[in-house]
Amino acid sequence: MTTIAPPAMPAYTEEDHLVWATLCARQVPRLDRYACRLFREGFRKLNLDLQRLPDPVQVSERLAAMTGWTLCDAQNEYLNPTEWFEHIAERRFPVTNYIRRMDELDFTPLPDLFHEYIGHLAFFTDQRFADIAQAFGPLYFAGDERQRLEIARLWWYSIEFGLIREDGELRAFGAGLLSSIGELDHAFAPDTPRVPFDIRRVANTPGAAYSMHETYFILEDLEHVAAILRDYAAMEGLPPVQI
Repeated sequence: MTTIAPPAMPAYTEEDHLVWATLCARQVPRLDRYACRLFREGFRKLNLDLQRLPDPVQVSERLAAMTGWTLCDAQNEYLNPTEWFEHIAERRFPVTNYIRRMDELDFTPLPDLFHEYIGHLAFFTDQRFADIAQAFGPLYFAGDERQRLEIARLWWYSIEFGLIREDGELRAFGAGLLSSIGELDHAFAPDTPRVPFDIRRVANTPGAAYSMHETYFILEDLEHVAAILRDYAAMEGLPPVQI
């Protein structure tokens, strides 16, 4: 495994810390209602300071001790799928060190760290989730151009925007929901379509990076994600996914 250092913590201003604290105050209390159990348990283990911006080096060390994952520098850009899955295959999670401005609380055109630290990283305190997430990487690189696009969509509609059944009700599983006030409300609105996760339908559904999604897909549990990867590999004649 190639070691790549996480981004250095910049000299944040007090306004930067205030933006982080404001976003956390708005979103974190809602997660008890909407987030799945795996996230809630992981968020407690992650133990982020909700008043001050996280130090990526400290968080990276914390994750490495728990599940062997580390953080790496996303260069404050949206990575293309190949760059993204190169990191995922090596158990590295790309993070930025950019935080939006106070006048961008509801939407930022640039990737910022609130999505990564609040939406994603709690899951990577769980070893089983961390192993399943890593399996996307080798599967992606085993595929041809079409298959790579489809595998990226399987990630998108599960890890980024998936819903999950839990104790007889739906909960948010995807980081894009957990870190977005607007999209979380939209996903649970009474008239928003929510359907069982179907591999072929998901593989043919483009993601919406700059707008709300029209439909959300429901996972049965965490092991359903592993089954999706195994089933897709079998359907497409790719090497078996051993998870």
